[in-house]
Amino acid sequence: MSEPAAPNSTSSKRMSSFDVSREDIDAYQLSPTVSPDDRDQMVRENFPQFNDASHQFESELIDAKKYKEISTSFGEYVQRNDLQMLRIRVPGGRLTLSHAKVIIDCCHYYGIDQLKISTGQALQLHDVEPHAGRRLILRLHDAGIETFGAGGDNPNNVTASPLSGVDDGYFDVQPYAEVADRFLVQYFGISPLPRKFKIGFADGPANETHVSFKDLGYMANPDGTFDVYAIGGMGFKPLPGILVAEHIDPRKTLYYLRTMLDLFIQYGNYKQHLRARSRFLQQTMGIDKFRELFDQHLSEVMYEGGLDIEPAAFVYTKKGDGGAAPDDWRVVRQKQDGLWAVRYHPFGGYLQTARLEAICELAKDSQDAEIRLDPFGGLYVINLASTELQPMLDATADGAQNEFESSVACVGHKRCDIGIAESQDLLGSVVEAVRKKGIKPDVLPRMNISGCPSTCGDSALGKIGWRGMRKKTPDGPRDAFAFMCGGCATLGHERLAKEQCVILADRIPDFLVELALRLEGADTTFDEWFPTHEEDLIDLAKSYAM
Repeated sequence: MSEPAAPNSTSSKRMSSFDVSREDIDAYQLSPTVSPDDRDQMVRENFPQFNDASHQFESELIDAKKYKEISTSFGEYVQRNDLQMLRIRVPGGRLTLSHAKVIIDCCHYYGIDQLKISTGQALQLHDVEPHAGRRLILRLHDAGIETFGAGGDNPNNVTASPLSGVDDGYFDVQPYAEVADRFLVQYFGISPLPRKFKIGFADGPANETHVSFKDLGYMANPDGTFDVYAIGGMGFKPLPGILVAEHIDPRKTLYYLRTMLDLFIQYGNYKQHLRARSRFLQQTMGIDKFRELFDQHLSEVMYEGGLDIEPAAFVYTKKGDGGAAPDDWRVVRQKQDGLWAVRYHPFGGYLQTARLEAICELAKDSQDAEIRLDPFGGLYVINLASTELQPMLDATADGAQNEFESSVACVGHKRCDIGIAESQDLLGSVVEAVRKKGIKPDVLPRMNISGCPSTCGDSALGKIGWRGMRKKTPDGPRDAFAFMCGGCATLGHERLAKEQCVILADRIPDFLVELALRLEGADTTFDEWFPTHEEDLIDLAKSYAM
């Protein structure tokens, strides 16, 4: 089989943190599994490059732009306040209590009070000092927790339905997500990608992980197979993915992943950063041509063989105690008889270190308990007996109290160095306004708020979405947001939200309060009302527009 062409040396240096030669790629043999020793060797061989760059940046010998070209591949980003953010990979969003304890200890040692749960089901440590970042990367790695490849032009954290294996999904996709994540480790530092690459697994049509909008996504079927989607993505000019395979044997998962990565390396755009994501292949190559190339290359990868997998299922043996669960919207019944999960959504996805510690302290003696990060900035604590529910609910009572308060918001302008508008402030102001009016909790939907065109808050998939910008006014530049509506990720009903108008940030709370009062007056909810009143919603929004 012929290997894909490597990018030219100029674009490779611009787009990747690593110096990779043609011979490196030709000689590299990918394996379905990566041993801990191999992974350790890879990290330690590449870490000196980051370490040197970090010292140079701290000493002001290189600027933030140059540092970012290297640091992001190790999961570290410079914040707007000159401190740093370190992103931790949490494959499938599955966070064991032992790993959570390591993260908590690191946060205490380095004075990190706050974490952010990303829409990619990763954990971000914020306000990290440069010297702490250098030490944290290796300390976490020694505990089996990776930041390597958590940013930059690499395969990002692999996502999975957060309650897979304990909900009513078709089958447990979590083990496949973890195997895929371990497989991707081999691409860090050996095969330069044109841009970041996002992979997801969903256990059913709810499609919480938006697999039909990923660079590569796997959707579970009732017969135990996967449908495979490719070249989709959010951000600048979002596009839904295309179906490239149906009813594949899950044991063949990595062949499709290898095929997509090879094609991305060979045909991706190394010259235009904004158009480097795989979704632009739909335009430059065309869907039919891509499918043809995908099938052809897949046949070659299959013929080469060696990537079959048989991941071990997670085995939970805990039994329920037969008790009743509290009547609380945050309590979720599991498919395992007598076991429950508790949902917790810290506002804007910002999780206090002390709160995570309290959750772990309560769960430490609970058999099979673990944490699952969701793609909306929240988490679940799973495998709880009825007697364990109320203490966990009490420990997490400071979070969102309904779906509207569980709205997604990106990091925001104050920390993100490319952020434009302050998404976190907008979320706080609208929640405060709706609470002040005493609106019923189930009237408004969860929103998706992004502070800039990068749309890290998945605003284009929101029932109500917001994209941040700055607008000139007689009083000077002010935060504003493009209003979007109608987004949906449910399988078979996928739809991207359309931008309708621009509203100043300080007018949005009044708009949402008026919307909520109209819904209450009609004795309905947004989900019931919107399908037949979309134009009414748009007209109301435009009445608040600039």
